[in-house]
Amino acid sequence: MDKATWRTKVGLAEMLRGGVIMDVTNAEQARIAEEAGAVAVMALERV
Repeated sequence: MDKATWRTKVGLAEMLRGGVIMDVTNAEQARIAEEAGAVAVMALERV
């Protein structure tokens, strides 16, 4: 693995430390995820 790839993976791991990324379908779910400690939310379309 080259040095740039390693740094990218380490950077991603550091960003995700201490929280989770949540998939949400509306603003209410995003607020709940944020209050629960999510570090990021991803808005998905309803299926």
